[in-house]
Formats: sequence, C-alpha cells, structure tokens
Amino acid sequence: MTPAPPSLPLLAALLDAERALGRLAEAMRDGELRARIWADAARREAFAGARLDGVAVDPTDFMIATLEPALVPTAGRSEAQAAHALWLGARTAQGERAPGPAAAAAETPVGAAAAAWQAVADLESLLAESLPDGDEPLPETDGDGTAPAWTPPWLEGIWRATQTGVSGRDPARLAFSDRQRAEARALLRRADDALGCPALYGGVLALDLLLRPPADPAWAAPLARLIAPAALARACRVPEVWLPASPTLLSERTGMRLALSAGAADWHVWLANAVAEAAHRERRRAAALDQAASGWRRRVGARRSNSRLPDVLDFLFTQPALTVRRLQQHLDTTFRGAQLMVDELVEAGILREVTQRALDRVFVTVELMP
Repeated sequence: MTPAPPSLPLLAALLDAERALGRLAEAMRDGELRARIWADAARREAFAGARLDGVAVDPTDFMIATLEPALVPTAGRSEAQAAHALWLGARTAQGERAPGPAAAAAETPVGAAAAAWQAVADLESLLAESLPDGDEPLPETDGDGTAPAWTPPWLEGIWRATQTGVSGRDPARLAFSDRQRAEARALLRRADDALGCPALYGGVLALDLLLRPPADPAWAAPLARLIAPAALARACRVPEVWLPASPTLLSERTGMRLALSAGAADWHVWLANAVAEAAHRERRRAAALDQAASGWRRRVGARRSNSRLPDVLDFLFTQPALTVRRLQQHLDTTFRGAQLMVDELVEAGILREVTQRALDRVFVTVELMP
C-alpha cells in the first residue's frame, strides 16, 4: 500500500530534521571526529538500550565490561554483560567484524531502495555501505569477512554479536533458525519498502516499523534499535552519520507513549522531531569530545617528541576502559612504560581506577562515562 503524502506538520518536522542531519553529516566528514563519535555512540546506545530493556546497569560496570566482562565485580556482572552484548551488536551494526565465521553466501541487499543505494557515490564512511554496481558480481563478503549491509547475514551477524556477549558461547555455533532467517528477510524487506519513499520521509516510515512497540518479530526488538541508524543513513544518503536510537527513546519515553497513543500522524511527527534533536545532540557531543581531547593535551602538558602519550589519548576514545597490560599490548611497549603513562593520566584526572585490587586494575576515562 502506498503511504499517504506527509502532512504539513510532518513536512515542517522533516525539513528541520534534514537540515540537522545535513549539518551533522558535514561535521562527520572529519574521519578522526567520526571515529570518536561513532565509538562513543555505540557505548551510549548499549547503555540506554539496556535501560530500555529493564536492566539497571551501573555505568562503571558497563565501562569495565567493554574491556572484559569477567573483570566486572560479581554483584553487577550479569547486568553489565547484557549491556556489553548490546555494545557488541552496535559495533557490528556500525561495520565492525561480527564474531563467528565470515559470511559464506553472497546475498544482495533486500528491496528496490537498496538497489538504488548501490548507485550512490562512494562517500567516506565506516558503515561500508557502498556496494558494487548491479552489473558486477557481488562479493561473498565486504572484503573483511563482514556480510553486505542490509542482508539477512548482516542482521544475523548483529544478532550473533549480541548473543555471544550475553552467553559467552562460541559464535561459530550460533546461527539463525530457518524461521528467524525468514523473519529477518521479511523485516528488512518491509523496512526497505518504507525506504522507497523520498529521503527522510522514508526514514521516518522505516523508524516507525523498527521502533513502534511491540516489535515484530518479538525476538528482534533489540536488533531493530541497532539497525535503525543504518536505516536512517540509507534513507538520507548520509553514511557518515550513525544516530543512536536508544538514548532518545530512553529520555523521551513519556513523549513517545503520548505520540503513539495519539495516532500515526502524531507519531510520525514525533519521530521526525526526535531525529532532529538526536542530530543536534550528536553535534554537541562531537564538540564535547573535541574539547575533551584538547583539554587532555593541555593537562598532560608539553612532552618530549618521542612521548607515546598522544597515542594513548587517541586510544582512550575507542577503549576508554583499560588495564596497564592492555595498554602495554596496544603500544607494544614495556609494562613499566605503560604503568608510568597510566600513572600520569591518573594524576592529570583523565583516568580513574575503579576496581581497587592488586591485579588487573581497571582504569576508566572519566569524561567518557555514559
């Protein structure tokens, strides 16, 4: 069924949201800034998503879990593992290699809108959404073992990441059932049908499908939140943008319920306004991360030319929780050298120890807590 044309209130909300997305996309052309905000967005998505699922995860425990769930104190470990699972799913949705075997079978993206997406110019992105032209054979994977975006194997990879994070099972033994695979294909096809509408209007219709409770199928509720940013990026042709859904859904739960109860028209306006606000929030967050990086450099002061501290500061954006051993491995340096750098960052107020034990002490980056 062809969707009705957008109402005037919805058109106004769509225009505001598209302007906000455009400004965010322009900022995200900076590869270093984009890497920072995407890593940060994945953590915020996982933390808020766990709260939406009724998991009262502690922020510090979650940060430790992103390093190694086994290091989380026993009292909060199960909650931290649930958030850790969503974090793995978010990173996989962003284009990180999914745990488990590489995608073995070539599948084309589902739907007509996905075919149009293949013709989009090769924009810089971490999503790896650019696919070969239709006249060329599709590779079995995207070249790094990941399944092409917007295919059932891609969705299965995200699901496998979340399941591995919760259960700790061997990801090679995790796979969709035949029913799940059929339901995954149907979900992607329905979303892609919505994306056939122009630009952000199609994005709002896809968000309606993915985020409207109750989820259909029910098992895909967390996955729907995790792929919502990809649907929005596809709709607006902004693969530089990854706009986490769960932080908005968590902070605006009352408004969301009221919009849903008022009917489809008000719900669609709410979604468009939520996209605009989320885009503004990501720009503010990107600016805050940039200011944090500058502040850290001022705090550690001028260093000798061969100091590794600038590398450590950049590393904190992707791995804000660490042990001395983890930093030693990353820098390929001595344990003593890594310990001295950690001590210096603790003294500068950039890192804080959170485990209070003799071995495997964990330090977290104070300004990157979710």
